[in-house]
Amino acid sequence: MSLAEFLYFLAVTMYIIGACRSLRSDGRKAAVIVLIVGVISDVLVTALALFGPEAFDMGATGRNFAIDLGAVLGAVVWTLALCTLVVWYKDRKPLFHILTVATLLVWFVAYLAFLYGLHVYPMT
Repeated sequence: MSLAEFLYFLAVTMYIIGACRSLRSDGRKAAVIVLIVGVISDVLVTALALFGPEAFDMGATGRNFAIDLGAVLGAVVWTLALCTLVVWYKDRKPLFHILTVATLLVWFVAYLAFLYGLHVYPMT
């Protein structure tokens, strides 16, 4: 497991913790901050993996469908997370909960697709 993969894992875990706490506490500010820190961590790790030092290289020597799917779903996750934050700020709790769970599910699929593409599916 590369450093970037581990940091992605931490970002996903932080979002899961924040999402669970915010769903249980009906969107308390501290819980929302934790889930947003998870999303920001994901964005920063992606930026470092693309433009940063070699320590963040994941060893991908090509592309495949799973990696491309993970990248597209990752962009969807960032959009959903931004929408979730806006909805939370506007105090629309039912929609906030729906978007939080939708973001969680899409992020999980994106993360699994990305890992599958890196380690199982052949590169082209």
